[in-house]
Amino acid sequence: MNMSVLIVLTILSIWHGVSRALLDQGIPSTPKLPADEAAYLHQILNQESALRMELEKQITSLQSSVYSFQQEFLAMKTENNIIKGNLSNLQQDVSRLRLENNALLRNLSTTNHSAGTVMFSAYLSTTINNPHVDQTIIFDKTWTNINNVYNTRSGIFTAPVSGYYLFSLTVTSHSFNTHVNLVYNGKGVVTLIADIHHANYYGRGSVTLIHQMNVGDNIWVSSNDDRITNGILGGNPPLTLFTGHLLQDM
Repeated sequence: MNMSVLIVLTILSIWHGVSRALLDQGIPSTPKLPADEAAYLHQILNQESALRMELEKQITSLQSSVYSFQQEFLAMKTENNIIKGNLSNLQQDVSRLRLENNALLRNLSTTNHSAGTVMFSAYLSTTINNPHVDQTIIFDKTWTNINNVYNTRSGIFTAPVSGYYLFSLTVTSHSFNTHVNLVYNGKGVVTLIADIHHANYYGRGSVTLIHQMNVGDNIWVSSNDDRITNGILGGNPPLTLFTGHLLQDM
């Protein structure tokens, strides 16, 4: 409330009290306020009422603004919680990807190391008698066979990386000439003959070659014809052996 209004009301209250006291004592009361003073008082009251209404409007506006701010704050809080949840999920994903990346790096390191040391050395432990044409000669024992690139069950070497490979084959036979092929992906690339000069003698033949191979290519040894009677000799120490290793990868 306006201070001027308070003062006026206080004066009126005192005036009213004094007038009552004078009347009680038989003394005539003072005359009423002049018309101009009453009009001034009425003007002050109107101003006070207008100020109060304006203040109420401002309070209502502020309350509305506060409510809007509260709603926005709640929305931001909810959004912040969602962002925190997403951030937590992203952190978990990053941790998982880091572990997977480390595992891949370890595997890559192992692969690169192995690729630089591809080699095998296998031999025939028992004699193969009367092999048929195109029969795969399986070298069933190995000295060296890194990552099992040579299969002692199928007799096939499979290239783990592309590159240039060196192969060496030695075959020993008895009494008759022995013909074998070195076969690359189903096609003979070289023929080896263990030549017998006299009956009841042993014959031995050897061949060495460098061959380009791609990942997954195969190479093996097979019999060339059916003229082998006493067979291909095996044993330990080895008489018939097959070796290979990677010279340079591509």
